[in-house]
Amino acid sequence: MAMLTTLLNGKFTRRSMFLASLVVDVRRNSDAAGTADPGDDFVRWPVWVELEAAAEDSERVMGVTAAKVLQALWDVGCSAVAACDFEDELPWSGGILRIRR
Repeated sequence: MAMLTTLLNGKFTRRSMFLASLVVDVRRNSDAAGTADPGDDFVRWPVWVELEAAAEDSERVMGVTAAKVLQALWDVGCSAVAACDFEDELPWSGGILRIRR
């Protein structure tokens, strides 16, 4: 959350950041594998970062922000993939190609 606060120049209220055209949520994954290393099974990774368009016309902003968030997470060594309708338009196809390499 600290990295996202700096990256997106926003502020979290509990686990949500409200930006002009997006809502960013950071949540613990209840399906996480616990202390075991989930490896490439991203549906069991411990944290989800969710981006939601606050307005219908903000889809382009969401795509740009998703790419920015993914790149920032990768830059600090975090595993990250996107699961969305436009993941193939994001770097490394939303990160799934990084896992497969």
